[in-house]
Order: sequence, then structure tokens, then C-alpha cells
Amino acid sequence: MTTQPKPLRASPIQIEAYEFLDIEVHASEHENAHSSLGLKVNRAFSPHEEDPLRWRIELTVHFGDEQNGVPSVYTGMVRIAGYFKVNEAYPREKASQLIEITGASMLYGACREMIASLTARNSRGMVTLPSITFVEPKPPTTATLSTSRVAEEAPSYGAKKPSGKKQVKK
Repeated sequence: MTTQPKPLRASPIQIEAYEFLDIEVHASEHENAHSSLGLKVNRAFSPHEEDPLRWRIELTVHFGDEQNGVPSVYTGMVRIAGYFKVNEAYPREKASQLIEITGASMLYGACREMIASLTARNSRGMVTLPSITFVEPKPPTTATLSTSRVAEEAPSYGAKKPSGKKQVKK
């Protein structure tokens, strides 16, 4: 199914520049190295001192781990800094969330590509960092309904909604 393309519009966040501050990639010499990657990502954000629409993000991605004494095929880290500008029409109270999620995602994508490029010609083969999300799960809200009542009022996906009429079995 093909749909008509919609006109593109600019994102409320624009990347002005990014730079790789540190890159380390180590290929394992262990013949039975495993292919899964442990992943640890740290983010740091700071608005520009003079322009609250400009932000700097530093993202550090550590990858590779040991499982039962056997290392990952690759271990290493990438540290990247990105410089962003938020559109002045974007609500100021939501700017930090936009930076934390969208900005970090843009930098993580650059890290994925850098690691893929650096490992592509290695005898161990190319590795691609797994897709991740920077969206934090919403904390549970305080419910005023009992658990059993919530289950009754929230049918499962695809289920028919109750009609409100009680059915009596004969």
C-alpha cells in the first residue's frame, strides 16, 4: 500500500554540530567470544549559559561484557558531545525533555554508525549497537479504583466493550 507523501516539516530540535570525544573498540582474541553486548549509556545535559534555546549533550556509551568468564566479541566505549538548538516556538517547559530524548537519540544513532564503521573491516565482523529508547516509562499513577474494578472497565486489546447491560444466564 502506497500513500501520498506528506510535506516534510522541520523538527523543533536542530543539531548544530557533534564531535566524538573518545572512541575505544577492542576485538576479543578469545575464540569463543559471545556476540551479545552489555550496554551502559550515560547522558549529561546543559543549557547554554547565555541562550536557553541552545543545549549541549554529552553521551557516553559503554558496550561489551563478560558472561561466565567469556568476553563479548567487542568491548569499548564512545563519548560524543552534541550541540543543539530548540525552535523558539517550542514550549520552553518541554525543551529539556525534547533534548533528553530526541537529542540523545540523534547522538546514539551517530555512535551506532561509528561503531559499525569501525568494526566492519575486522575479522570478527561488524557489530551494530542495539536500538534503545530514551523515553522513561511513566510512573504508576495512584488509582482510585480497586484492581478488580479496573480490570472490568479496561477490556483487553481487541475485546468488545461492555454494553452496560447485565446479561442474565438462564
